[in-house]
Amino acid sequence: MFIQNLLQFVVDVLKVPSILVGLVALFGLMAQRKPFPDVIKGTVKTILGFLVLAGGASVLVSSLTPLGDIFKEAFDVQGIIPNNEAMVSIALAKYGAPTTLIMAFGMVANIVVARFTRLKYIYLSGHVTFYMACMVAIILSVAGFEGVQLIYTGSLALGILMAAFPALAQPYMRKIVGGDQVALAHTGTIGYVLSGWIGTLVGKGSKSTEEMNMPKNLSFLRDSTISISLTMMVIYLILSVSAGKEYVEANFSGGQNYLVYSFIQAITFAAGVFIILQGVRLILAEIVPAFTGFSEKLVPNAVPALD
Repeated sequence: MFIQNLLQFVVDVLKVPSILVGLVALFGLMAQRKPFPDVIKGTVKTILGFLVLAGGASVLVSSLTPLGDIFKEAFDVQGIIPNNEAMVSIALAKYGAPTTLIMAFGMVANIVVARFTRLKYIYLSGHVTFYMACMVAIILSVAGFEGVQLIYTGSLALGILMAAFPALAQPYMRKIVGGDQVALAHTGTIGYVLSGWIGTLVGKGSKSTEEMNMPKNLSFLRDSTISISLTMMVIYLILSVSAGKEYVEANFSGGQNYLVYSFIQAITFAAGVFIILQGVRLILAEIVPAFTGFSEKLVPNAVPALD
């Protein structure tokens, strides 16, 4: 019972992405024998970066939430928003134990695969790992696996996925970030790779948006924050006008003019994206140098994979 509770606590800690990546930074800095102040600073700033990122996501989601209802009112179309957290929370009632064990041993399997194969990627997206472990547990359980066989097979499958997915996306990541200092760890990898492959077929010879010569009067569109704000402004205004002044002001803006409300929500969305980008920069600035020490000890030449 004690071991089960301890394992559950460890998994609860590791599935929190900010703590997981903070631990990687901590161990990496300690492995490099960095001074104590540097270890504390690097660990805290890494966790802070993830919390900043999460805060930006909350701001972004808060600006998007009303759009679904406004869209339904405007065009009489009902949509469904898929949610990983909701699906996993329901599944855990039945598959909680195998999910927990598959995640714990799957992370160990990831390190083993990275250590002894050419797939030198360590999957650091803790929450994504948790979702994949739940998916693997459900699929194998339905297929008839149980007990040790379920945990062993699930952990091995998860470990291989955690090393293989970043490897699939790395040729495109390498072009985006200009090197192999970081890899992509996300469940949408197959879609991203497919998009990259299609791009190589239809995008040959095309200029990068960074190379386009724009009129000086439109140079402000090079700023992603401004272009996102204007794009969302157009979307929000079209939907709000289509849904009607009375509906928006009665249900969302709290009496504020519906056009002013739409304008503020569009800017809020851009603010969320801006906060997320700042969090990402803060994380990468700390985790990549710290990861060097961690990888040198366990997996030489390893590449950190993040979402």
